[in-house]
Amino acid sequence: MKRIGLLVTLLALSGLPALAQTDVITGMWRPLFRNEDGSGMDGDYAGMPMSAAGRLRAQSWAPENFDVPEFVCRPHSWDFSIEAGAAQMRLTPEIDDPTQTVVAYRGRLSMREQETTIWMDGRPRPPDYALHTWSGFATGEWDGDVLVESVTHLKENYIRRWGPMRSDDATVRIRYKRIGNNYLRATVIIYDPVYMTEPYIRTSLIWALDPNLVLPPYPCEEATESVVEHGSVPHYLPGKSLLPAQNPKEDDQFGTPYEARLGGPETMYPEYIKKLGPFPRKNAKQRPVAERGQ
Repeated sequence: MKRIGLLVTLLALSGLPALAQTDVITGMWRPLFRNEDGSGMDGDYAGMPMSAAGRLRAQSWAPENFDVPEFVCRPHSWDFSIEAGAAQMRLTPEIDDPTQTVVAYRGRLSMREQETTIWMDGRPRPPDYALHTWSGFATGEWDGDVLVESVTHLKENYIRRWGPMRSDDATVRIRYKRIGNNYLRATVIIYDPVYMTEPYIRTSLIWALDPNLVLPPYPCEEATESVVEHGSVPHYLPGKSLLPAQNPKEDDQFGTPYEARLGGPETMYPEYIKKLGPFPRKNAKQRPVAERGQ
């Protein structure tokens, strides 16, 4: 009888979810605001492992691109939207009733009403020729207490607001980490064989748990709000970008050399600082005393 009782106990325990599968992301999450694009000038790509193709793609971008009528309601992708300070977020599980297992997590952001479905049931990925969308195809797995979302089949989209892109061949992994009881952090890793030479890693927003949060709607309708005509594609030719950081004669408050502002894998690492000395550089612009904290 003791053996039978022990066997029943072991079978019962085996049916319990493992600690690594404990749901730590479900909830309503309020973003803690921060500067999403860093402190550099518009067009500063320092710290981004851009390939030559990625740099040319970024340098061709013009701010008027946002005003193209066909792009007025263009969505941001999920991995970009979680960078935005307005990204209030809801994450909810989809439960299979007969087995009470999590089939997927459904996510929604108030920023551009972007959504994601993180499939947790082990379903295979679509073939490479399948439709690419703003949300892509996402699967999830647990790495300890971290949920790892892996996304493919994405459309080309912005990484920052002044031109840098990831291609539609990119794979994006997002690691969701619960910090204590009330905070959630997302770390985005972009693997792009076209526009990058190395993975690009950034820690995105941190959210605070807010059960009373209400996500507002984000309706969007095309309207004539600019002078950009239908069918036109604002752009810069190579070497002709008017963004401040792309002008060798312009300088920021830190005196950052022009070459560093072009980005590249070397600029991601602290060792690159030692190479800044030989570059031609003007004196750093002096900020007002109040801005220097004096």
